[in-house]
Amino acid sequence: MKQYLQRLLALALAMVLALSTVPEIPAQAASDTVPGKVALVSIESPGYHKITINWKGTTGASQYHIYYRREGETKWTKIAKVSGSARSYTHVYSSKFPIVIGRNYTYTVRAYNSTSRRYGEYDHKGLTAQNIPDKVTLQSAVWNAGKKAVTLKWNKTAGGDYYRIYRKSTSSPKWKTIAYVSSDKLSYVDKTASATEKNVYTVRVYHSKMKVLGQVNSAGITAREYQDAATQAVANALARTATAKKTKQIILVVDHNLSFWEKDAQGYWNRKLSAYCGYGSNGMSTDRHEGDRTTPVGSFPILHGFGIAANPGSAMQYRKVTNNSYWSGEYSTYNQWVESTRPVAGEHLISYYQYKYAMAIGFNRNPTVYKKGSAIFLHCKSYDHWSTAGCVSVEESVMKRLLVMSRNGVYMIIVRNQGEIGNY
Repeated sequence: MKQYLQRLLALALAMVLALSTVPEIPAQAASDTVPGKVALVSIESPGYHKITINWKGTTGASQYHIYYRREGETKWTKIAKVSGSARSYTHVYSSKFPIVIGRNYTYTVRAYNSTSRRYGEYDHKGLTAQNIPDKVTLQSAVWNAGKKAVTLKWNKTAGGDYYRIYRKSTSSPKWKTIAYVSSDKLSYVDKTASATEKNVYTVRVYHSKMKVLGQVNSAGITAREYQDAATQAVANALARTATAKKTKQIILVVDHNLSFWEKDAQGYWNRKLSAYCGYGSNGMSTDRHEGDRTTPVGSFPILHGFGIAANPGSAMQYRKVTNNSYWSGEYSTYNQWVESTRPVAGEHLISYYQYKYAMAIGFNRNPTVYKKGSAIFLHCKSYDHWSTAGCVSVEESVMKRLLVMSRNGVYMIIVRNQGEIGNY
C-alpha cells in the first residue's frame, strides 16, 4: 500500500512538472501588431485655406497620423492625428501649420497602433494639391425694367483681390470672360447681353499676385425677367406656399386675374403670363356643391389638357375629345372622363365649343364626393360673356398659350384675394 501511494504521488508530481513546462502565451502578443500601409485615394482644395485628403482604411490602425510638406521641402511635418475610423481629414490654415494661396502642398497618412506603439508603412510620394480661393455663391441676375442690362450680384468670397465675371448665351454656349471687378465690389451691370437670348452668368475669385482662380460654379445663374414690387410680392407669397413645394409651375387665379408662374433653377418664381379671367356666376367658395354656380377656392393639380381641337403643342398629357367623350355626373363614375357609346349623365364634351382647348382641374378628387361638384375646368370663354357654372374661363389665345407652357405636374391655385395665397 505504501509503495502504491508513493507511485501515485510520483505520477502527480510528474504531471505538475509537465504542465509547468508548457510555454505561456505572452500577454503582450497583440501589442506586436504592425498596421498596414495606408492607400491614399484623393486630395482637393475645397476652398480658401483648406485642403482635404482622403484614404482607405487599413488593418491594425487605432489612429491615423496626417503629415504635410510645403512645396520645395523634403521633410514631412505631422499636423494631426485622427481616430482609426476616419477616412478623411481637412487641413485648415493655422499659424503653426499655414497654407498659402496658390502654393502646392503634399500630404500623406500613416497608420498607428496605440497598443504596440508601432507605425505602418506609408506612401512616400503622397498626394499634392494647390490651395485656391473659395467658390463664389451667386445671388441673382435680373434684367432691368427696359431690358437693357442685367444686374448680377454675389456674396463676398475670400481668397483673392478680384472677381472674374463670365457669361454664356444661346448663341455662345461656352463661358466667356466679360469683366474683372475689384474684391470690394459684389455686383456687376452687364450692358452687352442680348435681350433675345438666354444669358447665364458665373463668377470666380482671382488672386492676381499668384495668378490663381478659385473654384467655379459651373451651373451658373440665369438672368431672369424684371418684376415690379407688386409682382415680386406675389412671387414671394407663392414661394412660401405648400403648393410651391410640389411643383415648378403654378396657374394662379386671384379674383379676375389669371397668371402663369414658373420656378427657375435658382428657385425664383417668375410670372410668364397675366390675363383677365372669368369664373362662377355666384362667385368663389371654399364649400362648393354641384349646381351652386361657384368656383372652388383652393389648390388643385391639373389632371391633363384636353380639347375638341388637336393638341396645340402642349408637353403635358392632352386628350382629344371624341363623339363618345363625357364628363360623368353618374354615381359610379362621378367626376371622371368616360368614353361611352351610350349617353352618360353629365357633360357631353363635344357639345361645348368652350372646350376647344381646356384643362381638367383636380377638384373633388381623392376622395371624390358625389354631388360635391364635377367637371371643373379651365377653358375658353363663351362668345358673349365671361361667367361660368363653376369653371375658370379665358380667351382662346390665352388658353392655347397656357397649354403650350404647361407640363405634367402643374398646379392651379384659386383665391378671392392676394391675402389668401399663403393658405395653399
